[in-house]
Amino acid sequence: MIKVEEINPVNLAHVKHQFYVRGEEISGWALAHGFSAAMVYSVLNGRCKARRGQAHRIAVALGLKETPEEAGAGTSTDAAGGV
Repeated sequence: MIKVEEINPVNLAHVKHQFYVRGEEISGWALAHGFSAAMVYSVLNGRCKARRGQAHRIAVALGLKETPEEAGAGTSTDAAGGV
């Protein structure tokens, strides 16, 4: 069984603070990275668990989650041979 880590609220606050410190707009960051601003706000406000899809990619880009390579996803073998 794969353990799913929840995004820590402290980390969310830290990322939001970093936007404030840099004077960077979250919506501008979203646009520059090709993400929906509404989805970025959902991730940053903890409304979205960011387990898959665009929300997961946002969490990785913000440093809230590990990349699949960092998590070791590419090193496990699937006994069923599935994709």
